[in-house]
Amino acid sequence: MSYLTFNKLNNMSQSIQKSLNENYQFSTSNTVFLSHRHDDEQEVKQAVGFLAQFGQRTYVDWLDHSMPSQTSSETAQKLKQRINRSNKFVLLATPGSIRSIWIPWELGLADGVKGLNKIAILPLVKNEGTWDEREYYGIYNYIEQSYDGNWYVIKQGESRGVHLANWFES
Repeated sequence: MSYLTFNKLNNMSQSIQKSLNENYQFSTSNTVFLSHRHDDEQEVKQAVGFLAQFGQRTYVDWLDHSMPSQTSSETAQKLKQRINRSNKFVLLATPGSIRSIWIPWELGLADGVKGLNKIAILPLVKNEGTWDEREYYGIYNYIEQSYDGNWYVIKQGESRGVHLANWFES
């Protein structure tokens, strides 16, 4: 099993770009809330395309024109509503996301309203086998690529998982 690397994501760029053009827009009928660090804009765009390959529409907060221009309690309330409405919650965990102040709050909120089975962490790493994760990420599902090339949602401590497309449908 291996994590999604920056190189893999870049190598998928053609199929991702097609999916991105079709799905990268604000939608209130989203199926996936993508928690991310705002400084990772390029990676967020690519992650939206990656998820779109599995038929998913993704909510990205900075595409939501109803969001306040400055973060406030209104921002938190709107994020809370979007997390509640989403079918799944995916955290894009890049090397820089550890510095985000919003990601832990969003993850904790999703945990409370969605439960563990509707949350998955998508590590985006430089090396397939290494990842600087937060300690509490260990209780959540991970999105990983199997040796057969398919993507799965794996529960911590297990070697088998659910095909990513099937997880989105469950």
